[in-house]
Amino acid sequence: MIAICVSLAAVATLVGASTARGPATSRAVALIAGGHPGPQVEVAGADGSSERREGAVDVAGLQIRSGEVSATTSLGGEPRARAIAVARSVSALDGVVTAYGVRRTTTATVKATEYSGRVSGLRIGDQLIGDVTKDASFDLPDHSGRVIVNHGTIGLRILMRRDGYGVPKGADVRIAIAEASSAAATRTSKPESAAPTPTPSATKDPDESRQDAAEREARRERRRSAAKRRRIIEQRLTTPAFRFPVFGAADTVDGWGAPRQIGAHQGNDIFAEFGTPVLAVADGTLSKVGTLPISGNRLWLTTAGGDAFFYAHLSSFSPAAVSGRAVKAGTVLGFTGNTGDAEPTPPHVHFEIHPGGIELKAIDPYAILTSWSARRTLAPDAGEAQRPGALVEVRDFIAGE
Repeated sequence: MIAICVSLAAVATLVGASTARGPATSRAVALIAGGHPGPQVEVAGADGSSERREGAVDVAGLQIRSGEVSATTSLGGEPRARAIAVARSVSALDGVVTAYGVRRTTTATVKATEYSGRVSGLRIGDQLIGDVTKDASFDLPDHSGRVIVNHGTIGLRILMRRDGYGVPKGADVRIAIAEASSAAATRTSKPESAAPTPTPSATKDPDESRQDAAEREARRERRRSAAKRRRIIEQRLTTPAFRFPVFGAADTVDGWGAPRQIGAHQGNDIFAEFGTPVLAVADGTLSKVGTLPISGNRLWLTTAGGDAFFYAHLSSFSPAAVSGRAVKAGTVLGFTGNTGDAEPTPPHVHFEIHPGGIELKAIDPYAILTSWSARRTLAPDAGEAQRPGALVEVRDFIAGE
């Protein structure tokens, strides 16, 4: 039997430019599956391009419901390459290894290469591992192989020591691979007999030097201001007045900034069993309760201080979910689901934080959600709503309301 080697991969390589060096080139390749099934859903670009595609994998022993890969390289300024691979609703070895999501990011410059990512909702056999953010490995239930997560460029890898689960010894299953490299271009060689041509040294205008220094200081000040604003927001939103938005067992996936069909992902997805209660994170007023093609069943919650929170993909609403109604923190607003464009994914709630109001930009909510999750103590009011059954309530509203 041929060994399985399947990957959701993004590959990016970059060679940097320099006035005294050879011509700069860049190369980017991304594919959703490779190895045994051959390349599937492949993208490629060169010379400072950015490529992205979405797709799914369904081969013997491995199913990935949805995912995307992107590879970006740049030639301007400092050479840089970034590769991102995301897999959702993963089932390997016919369900022996499953995960809500696998994400791997590699960012490379001339000076360093950095890796980041997480495996969310990992389950191996009957053991629920949960979220894994560090390099770790686990035995398969029958000890026929190892499951390795967050190691180097690979998000999740299964290496078979011997035959097991219908997979032969030596099989290598790879999910979410992100490879990136960056290096300065090699110098252009010259014939030994060629004498160097003298060139006058350039003298920079003092006014230009002062302008460059002022621009650098302005950039630093903007970064300091942004970091200070973020600290103030986190301090305001992590007080005991706030609650985690999902009751019970849930896994938060840090998918902030990941590519989506309508742009970069502006929130985090919180995965939980279908019908898990979704709660108001704070005292506030509800608005725009309704259904849209992409968001599915969605609503907004705005506090008296003006901070706004967006919930999407609910399976149904609770009786409390009425536009204009004031609710308390912990009130059941609805239930986890996969309505809208989330239909192919496991049940979850898409959650956004917009400090200062609905019209203002969202921020990455992961650190705040983690803080809320660490002190979850409030149970939902059982009188507010009951967990839904098989039927799902869908309300039709005018788009945009």
